[in-house]
Amino acid sequence: MYKPAPYLTHQSSPYQLELFWIRTQHTIHIIPIHLHYAFRNPRAAYQDRVCPYCLASGTMILGDELHIICQCPTTKIVLGRLTVKFQRLTRLLDLPSLTSFSAEETTRLVLGNLPSQILHKDLRRWIQEATPLCCEFAYALCTHITSLQPGVVDMSSDDEDAASSDNNDDFSLILPLPGFQPVSVPTTNTMLTFLDPAGQQLIGHHILFKWPTYGWYPGRISEGNSNPKCKVCKKKVNFIVFYHDDGSSGPHCRSLDNYNMDGDNDSPHHMWMLLEPSNPQPSSSGQV
Repeated sequence: MYKPAPYLTHQSSPYQLELFWIRTQHTIHIIPIHLHYAFRNPRAAYQDRVCPYCLASGTMILGDELHIICQCPTTKIVLGRLTVKFQRLTRLLDLPSLTSFSAEETTRLVLGNLPSQILHKDLRRWIQEATPLCCEFAYALCTHITSLQPGVVDMSSDDEDAASSDNNDDFSLILPLPGFQPVSVPTTNTMLTFLDPAGQQLIGHHILFKWPTYGWYPGRISEGNSNPKCKVCKKKVNFIVFYHDDGSSGPHCRSLDNYNMDGDNDSPHHMWMLLEPSNPQPSSSGQV
C-alpha cells in the first residue's frame, strides 16, 4: 500500500513546498540534472547537465543533488550554515554524528529521507524534528542559488559607460510570439494582488518570462493561485503559468516591480511582459 513520504505528513512545516519541489525534480534552475525537458534548445543528455558554477572554473562535473548540496564550493555553503542544526538533530535522535555520514547519506538526510538507523518507534519524532529543518534547508538552497542567477544592473555613476546610458545603440527589442505584441503599459497592481478578483481578467493571457538560462520564453496564465502557503522566495504565488512547448506548469509571483516596460531584450533575468494579439478580433456587435 502506498504511503506518503514522512516529510509530507508534517502538518505545519514552513517551506514544505520548496522541499517538495526539489524532491520531485521541479527545480530546474536549482539542480542541473532536473532539466529533464527542453525549452527552445535541444534537451541536454543526462551526463551533459553539468554544474554551471564548477564549469566556470574549468571543471566539468555532473550537477546532481549530491554535488550541489555537498561538493560544489559555490553551493555547499548552504549546508555549512545549517550543519550545527543537523548535528543537533542527529544527537537528539540518537543517530551517529553527521560527520560520520557519507556525502550520499548526508544528501538523503537533508532532503528528508529517513536514515537507516531510525527505529520505527522514533518515526513520529523524526517527522516532528527533522521535517522543519529539512524544509528550512531546501528553502535556503533555493534562495541562495536563485540569488546567483539574476542579472545585476549597475547604476553606479562611477562607471564611465553609465554616462552613455541614453545611447540606445545596443538596445534590442524582444521578439514575441507570432501574432502577439508586448503590452507596454502593464496591468494595474490590483490585478496582480493575491486573491484579488480582478486577477481573473488575466487568466488565459500570454506572457513572456526571462529565465536565467534560456532567456525569454512564452507561457500562458492558466489559473490563479488560492493557496497562501504556495510561495516563491517568501512571496505569495499569484498565478500558475503553463508553458505549451514542453507541457509544464509553474508558480509565478508576477508584479509591476519586475515588469519589462521598455521591451528590452537585454533586461535582467526574471523580468516579464504581458502579450496581446497583434491583430485583435473585430467586435461581435454585428456592425461591418
